[in-house]
Amino acid sequence: MPPRPYNNASRLRQQAELKSRIAAAAARLHAEKGALGTSWADIAHGAGVSLPTVYKHFPDFDALIPACTGHAAQLAPPLPVGRILASEDLAAASQALAQACDALNAYYEPWLAWDEAARIEPLARLQARERAEFTGLCLQVLRRHRPGAAGLDEMAAQWQALLDFGFWHALVRRHGLSRAAARRHITRLLLAVTGPQPAATPDPRPNRRKSP
Repeated sequence: MPPRPYNNASRLRQQAELKSRIAAAAARLHAEKGALGTSWADIAHGAGVSLPTVYKHFPDFDALIPACTGHAAQLAPPLPVGRILASEDLAAASQALAQACDALNAYYEPWLAWDEAARIEPLARLQARERAEFTGLCLQVLRRHRPGAAGLDEMAAQWQALLDFGFWHALVRRHGLSRAAARRHITRLLLAVTGPQPAATPDPRPNRRKSP
């Protein structure tokens, strides 16, 4: 007799819930101790499961890191791409980017502050992909407000570096700036990269003055 469909569905749901619980425990421990400082036994204890169960679902960092980052991303503040791209000018776009990245950097700080990507290849690949995607967003913004300008690819790379966690962390933690001050400085630096802002286009309509 073939297995009943609802039994299969229930089993799959239970497995998904179990994997989610393990990933949540791993993400919490990685924030507290770093990924390299967290053993699979720590994760098993944190998730309330056996060590073989953890290894069954997440045998290595290649399987574990995407699950952990995916769990953390579920609660992360969203990056308002539409609002950033719809900004009326480059100053507004820069401010929106600085504000959004400040929120994201503060949220991800417990994980990113461990700076483990150089020693965990799956994490390095993930961060490289995210860096490329974000640089692409910066390039879209620059193309919209500086169409035809030279050196936009280099500007986008500089924007990504200024908005990256490392620069934010240095300003806020190492140098003690407030997050508001860091946002202001980063916004100014983003605009400095692009050079002088174009003058506002004068209104072509004649200035009709009412007769007395």
